[in-house]
Amino acid sequence: MRLVHISDTHLGFFAYSRSDPDLGINQREADFYRAFAQAIDKVIALKPDVVVHAGDLFDGVRPQNRAIDVALRQLIRLSESGTEIVLISGNHSTPKMRETGNIFRIFEHLDGIHPVHEPGVAEIVVGDATIHAIPHSANPPMNEVLSLLQPSKLTRHNVLMLHAGIEGSSRYRTDHINQQLIAPDNIPKDMDYVALGHYHEFAELTKGMCYSGSTERLGFGEVGQRKGIVEVDLDRGTTEFHELDVRDMYDIESIDAEGLTAMEVFGEVKSRLEDSPLEGAIARLIVANVRSDIARSLDTLSLKRMASSALYFDLKIQRADSEPIREQRDSTIDSLEHEYGLFVERLNIPDERKKRLLSLGASYLTEGSE
Repeated sequence: MRLVHISDTHLGFFAYSRSDPDLGINQREADFYRAFAQAIDKVIALKPDVVVHAGDLFDGVRPQNRAIDVALRQLIRLSESGTEIVLISGNHSTPKMRETGNIFRIFEHLDGIHPVHEPGVAEIVVGDATIHAIPHSANPPMNEVLSLLQPSKLTRHNVLMLHAGIEGSSRYRTDHINQQLIAPDNIPKDMDYVALGHYHEFAELTKGMCYSGSTERLGFGEVGQRKGIVEVDLDRGTTEFHELDVRDMYDIESIDAEGLTAMEVFGEVKSRLEDSPLEGAIARLIVANVRSDIARSLDTLSLKRMASSALYFDLKIQRADSEPIREQRDSTIDSLEHEYGLFVERLNIPDERKKRLLSLGASYLTEGSE
C-alpha cells in the first residue's frame, strides 16, 4: 500500500508588490497556487492509495475566495482520480476561538476527502491502513491526545498525522505563534509512518517519521531548501522525495565593507549583481560593516535598478554602528514594502485600484528609504 505525504501548502500566501502577468494577481500568491497544482499533478501520476496533507493547507484561518477556489479545484481533481485524501488543520488554519468556525467544513461533503479539524484524534480507514489524524489544537493539548492513542489491530498498517514540532529536534521553528511541541516518547513506536507538518524543509527524523516540508519557499530562511512531496510504500517501509520546480530564491554572497570607500562598496555590490542570475528570482544581498557616512552617500537606488530583472531584490545595508541583521527565516514578516503590499492586498477595493496603490507605494517607499 502506498501513500503520498504533503504539507504546508500555505494557499493564499502573498508577498512583494509584483503581479503575475498572466493572472493579474500577486506573483507570490500565484507561485503558491502553481506549486500546489504541480504537486497534485505528481500525485495523480504516482497513483497512491491515499494522500495525507499534514496541515496548513491555507496560509490563514480566513482564506480569500481565490485560495478556497484553488484548493477545491485541485482536491476535487485528486478525488476524481480515485485517490482518498485526509487533511488536518495546522496552526495557520486553526482559529484561536472555536466560535470563528473552521474553513475545513467546506470539504466535508466531498467524496473521498476527509477533513479533520476538531480537537482530538480521528481514525480513518483507507484500504489496509488506519490513518490516525490529529489536527492542531491547544485545548486539549496535542501531547495529551497522543498519550491516549492506540494503534489499530484491525488493519495491517497504522499512520499518524501531526502538525507540530518535535522536542529535542532542530527540525522545527521555535518562534511560531500558536505552535505545539510534541514529546517524542508520546509518539507510539509501532506506527508504520508518521507524517509531520510545520517544519518547511523535507527531513526524515527517524525511519518512517518525516516532515514533507512546504511546497514553496516562504522566506529567506528557506534558501537552498528543496520543495516537494513524499511517496511512502507502507509494505516495503520506504520513502522517496519528489522535488517540485519552484521559483529561485537565494542569498548573494555577502560583502564585508569594513575599510571600503563608498565607490568601492558600490563596485563590490555591482560586481555581485552582474555575476548573479537574477531574472525572475528572489534574492538578498547583505553589505555589512558600512560606516554611517558611507551608507548615506551610497547610490542604493541605482544598485536596486541593476537588479530590476529579479522578482524581488533586498539590498540590506548593515551599518558598522548598528546591531547585526538577524537572518530572516520562514516568517511572513519582511520589509516595509512587503508589509505595505500585505495591507493593500487586504483592502476591499477593485483590483485596478490595488495595482495603482501598489505601484505608487513601491516608488514612494523606495524614495523614502534613500
